[in-house]
Amino acid sequence: MNPFKINTIIKYRWRLLLTAALLFANAAQLQGMPGLIDALVENNALTEEQARDLREQMARSRPTVEPAGTNFRDFRIRGRIQTQFGYTNVSNDEISEDYSTLELRRVRLGARGHLLQNVRAQLEANLLPNGFSMRSAFLQWREHDAAHIKVGFDKPTFGFEEITSSASILTVERTLINNTVAPGAQLGVAIDGSQDRFSYGAGVYTDRANMNPAGEPARHLYNLSAGVNLGDLIGNGQDLDFRADFIASDDGGGNFGGAFKNGISVSGHYVRGPFDLRTEFITVEDRAEDNTYGWYIMPSLYFTDKIQGVLRYEEAYSDDDFGLRAASRYARQAPGLDNDRGDTYRAIYAGANYYFAGDANKVMGGVELSQLDDTADGDLKATTVYGAWRVLF
Repeated sequence: MNPFKINTIIKYRWRLLLTAALLFANAAQLQGMPGLIDALVENNALTEEQARDLREQMARSRPTVEPAGTNFRDFRIRGRIQTQFGYTNVSNDEISEDYSTLELRRVRLGARGHLLQNVRAQLEANLLPNGFSMRSAFLQWREHDAAHIKVGFDKPTFGFEEITSSASILTVERTLINNTVAPGAQLGVAIDGSQDRFSYGAGVYTDRANMNPAGEPARHLYNLSAGVNLGDLIGNGQDLDFRADFIASDDGGGNFGGAFKNGISVSGHYVRGPFDLRTEFITVEDRAEDNTYGWYIMPSLYFTDKIQGVLRYEEAYSDDDFGLRAASRYARQAPGLDNDRGDTYRAIYAGANYYFAGDANKVMGGVELSQLDDTADGDLKATTVYGAWRVLF
């Protein structure tokens, strides 16, 4: 046999074996993996790039508890710790002030597993920043990809940026329009699925108190979603997704942004090699029939397999003269700021992320320039510097 073919088989055999080991190994077995990988590199059985990929897989591998019974499997303890630094300088016609802070942005702990072979059970709680609160608690029947049925407490599907995990977003904070209109987690019943290149979903949720007060009409939030993936059509290592989400609420108490009664989000996501482009438009209507709407465009690029640069430009508008509020992190926190509401917002963010082990361990940094127009004290301008270290386990 050709020596070149023999060496190729050996290299790929070892890579396949190591990958399989990472998938099935427990914590004790993983301890010996780094030495084995180094030895294979020294003997030219793995390239440096292949070794780096395997080390990242090993860093992301999470030990699981496997009970002896067949009705309970893949149990995992899950959590995240996100530390964050912020500095902002704000000014309007009345003040010019600085504010800075170091905080635990998020601390979450939870568990996930499968019951009866096809039911996913998940429980996750926020420990910080606002004290203990439930983030998710649900059962989801996953027998068929065409219809996953979920019952419990979780976020409705509204907005591409909002449904992207805080562990995976590319900027330290989400956009102002997202943070203004996104509904929180609620109790409900939802179904989602996919067929070929299409995805879809629907849900009905109660108000945030998880019940309707005695003697009052039932209140609900309704949610519809649809998406299409065109990656197989454009080919050449490219991927392209479009999605649209619709939401409506008959809860005057405010399980949707406090006062909104309906909204639409339309988004697109394009990837080609190290380049990533995300964009989204959101519009909502409140019960006074005023509209609040906004959009962003966010390109990013991996300069190396570890370093990513990110840009984001966003705008938001409100028919209500004071329908928009300065970002809670961190412009709104400046001392002496009495008026932080206006009707037009613009911001540009430039940042970089360094991935030690993908989203499991990364540091993030960025600078954002923003302006909120027509507050009671004139236009509010802010320069904000962000830093973050995010760990997922």
